[in-house]
Amino acid sequence: VASAMLIKPERTADFEFVLNKLKEALAKSEKPERKQQAAGWKVFKSSQAGPNNTAVYIFRIDPIIKGAEYDITMLISEVFPVEVQEIFQKYKDAFAGRAVTELNQFMMMQ
Repeated sequence: VASAMLIKPERTADFEFVLNKLKEALAKSEKPERKQQAAGWKVFKSSQAGPNNTAVYIFRIDPIIKGAEYDITMLISEVFPVEVQEIFQKYKDAFAGRAVTELNQFMMMQ
C-alpha cells in the first residue's frame, strides 16, 4: 500500500516533527508488532510540489502487518498520551489532503 500525504508548504516542519514522534513511538512501544510495522514503513518526500504547491510525502508500507493499527495519532498516543493533543494539532494544521493507492508488483528486472 502507498499513501500520499499532501502537506501545506509552510507546515512541512510541523509535519516532519509529527513523523519523528511517530518513529520514536514505534521504537519505544512495548508492543512487538510496532517494531514489525516500523521495519516495513518507509516515508519518501517528493522533490516536486503537489497540487496547490503542497509538499508530497509518500508512505510505502510493505508488508502490512495484518490486524495492526496504522493511524498516526493513535500510534503516537500509545507512547505519548500527554503530548498527543499538541502533536495532533500540528498534524491537523499541516494536512492538505491524502490519496491511497494499492500497488501491485508488475515486474522484477532480475
